[in-house]
Amino acid sequence: MHFADDGQCQWAGMGNYKLISPNGRHSIDLVYEGEPPHGDSYHKAVIDGRPFPGLVWGCLFAFSSCSRYVAFSWMPETIQRYTMVVDLENRLHFVLPSYIYEFQIAWPSIIGKGLSAGATYTFDGREGWLVF
Repeated sequence: MHFADDGQCQWAGMGNYKLISPNGRHSIDLVYEGEPPHGDSYHKAVIDGRPFPGLVWGCLFAFSSCSRYVAFSWMPETIQRYTMVVDLENRLHFVLPSYIYEFQIAWPSIIGKGLSAGATYTFDGREGWLVF
């Protein structure tokens, strides 16, 4: 599944997927693991050939227009939901302080859409990014 460079989110779940960044230089392999009752699927993820910690929810994903950042729903262990942002160039990740289900990336902001309208996080350089 190839993403456009408009920062809009796309749905991928209930199966195995390969997500391709707008510039084609980055990929995320999602391997279906299971699903809770009445919920989205969850997956193991391999980002640019490197296993990513925790589990990724099979719901909405978005890449920044420059392809450097990707955002998605994530959990360190079942059953939790956080919004994860990954810096693909530096292999770093950051969990947003509040969950945003549907979003658009307009870097440096993650902007809530739909049911998440009004929720926004803007990066200011003080974030504690972690290496993966």
